[in-house]
Amino acid sequence: MTDPHLHTLLSLTAADALGAATEFKTPEAIRARYGQTLSDYQPGSVFGFAPGEATDDSQMTVATLLGYARGEGPEGVLAALRAWLAAGPPDVGGLTRAALASGTLDGGARAWAGSGFQSAGNGGLMRIAAVWIAGFRGEALARESAIITALTHADPRCVYAGVFLTALLEALHAGQPYREAAGAALRVMDSLDARRTLLDQGIFGLTTRAAHDAFQKQEREARAAIRARVRSGLDGHLTSQSGYVLDTLEAAVAHARADSWLACIEPAVLGGDDSDTVACVVGAIAGARGLEIPAHLLPPLRLGHTWPGWERGWACTEHFPAVVEGARDRG
Repeated sequence: MTDPHLHTLLSLTAADALGAATEFKTPEAIRARYGQTLSDYQPGSVFGFAPGEATDDSQMTVATLLGYARGEGPEGVLAALRAWLAAGPPDVGGLTRAALASGTLDGGARAWAGSGFQSAGNGGLMRIAAVWIAGFRGEALARESAIITALTHADPRCVYAGVFLTALLEALHAGQPYREAAGAALRVMDSLDARRTLLDQGIFGLTTRAAHDAFQKQEREARAAIRARVRSGLDGHLTSQSGYVLDTLEAAVAHARADSWLACIEPAVLGGDDSDTVACVVGAIAGARGLEIPAHLLPPLRLGHTWPGWERGWACTEHFPAVVEGARDRG
């Protein structure tokens, strides 16, 4: 049987690669070009990704895992993400670029402050499954998810969404039914003092006091908003597939309720807008559920960029096992 962590990594990457062709397109334009179904990799990526190549979402997930293999904790993850950025990937979110540019653990808090404490994109959520894939569990999983999200996205909506998602993956892998797993993940989110966690890690401190104060002021409302969006998604509703973190989370929860892998992923791909990221998050959930990835999607699967530790031409099926094992042996 495939390692569930490896399976989840392959699942989110394949979903991301399916969504690469439809990113930033409207549903109408997607159907006009590709038809009413989209079950195989297609050309048409606005960033030039070839069919079968996954985008920055999967690249940053793998970079996070490569960072854990350094055995240096969050500092190693930050270094690995910066190595990925330095190699000039074709698609980088603005807040992610600003946060990683500083080279310090508090870069995400600084970038958030620079946005006027308004930016709450999905650039942390897209890669946070890596923390569960690396083997963190329980309270350690929740704390680490908050920290790794905040390296680039320190808004409480982003941080708590990341905590929820990894707790959901853990609950689903343990065999809990979908709605019950989501409820358990919300309880994990509500029980974590993320602000204290970020203070203890040095993400909040004297030089980021304004970010700390803004986080403290907004975190209760942020958790309430996440609870509302998760419950909405569980009922099959979605607001948008935009790059706003709560739109992505709600859409992913809604799509990932389906009974098969493709039934989960295809609606996200056909929905357009930030379809690669929504599909990637859905793929992580579907992977943790153990849903079978269509066999034809695995042989051509690649990552669409080269950086230290990864070559663009490498087959994901051949090289992901070592990535997962290296992260698990993080020391």
